[in-house]
Amino acid sequence: MSRRACCLAVAVMAAAAVLAARDSATPAVALPALARVTADEPSGETWRQVGELGGSVATARGECAAALAAAGWRLDKTIVLGRSPARSELMLWIRGTRRVLFMVWEKEAGTCGFAWGEER
Repeated sequence: MSRRACCLAVAVMAAAAVLAARDSATPAVALPALARVTADEPSGETWRQVGELGGSVATARGECAAALAAAGWRLDKTIVLGRSPARSELMLWIRGTRRVLFMVWEKEAGTCGFAWGEER
């Protein structure tokens, strides 16, 4: 391997390490204490985390909003889809330069699903 190719390979590996460290340093979004994460996808290609919460959509939204607000997030927009009780809510939360889309929906009576992903 030529010296130039070796230097290029080292530079590429260093850049990948910096990006990986930056992504792992970005903390996950604050979730309610009783939230159960069922899927965690750090690639950024889909929802970052998906899970379940007990209660109605209104209760789950309130618990998520309290956890996010306590962590310094500010609610920017909310879109309500459907009618009570089988509805879903899509919320946009902002903290500094980070923007997170957070969704809560009814899965069955007394259980809600949630998912969040970060804008990149």
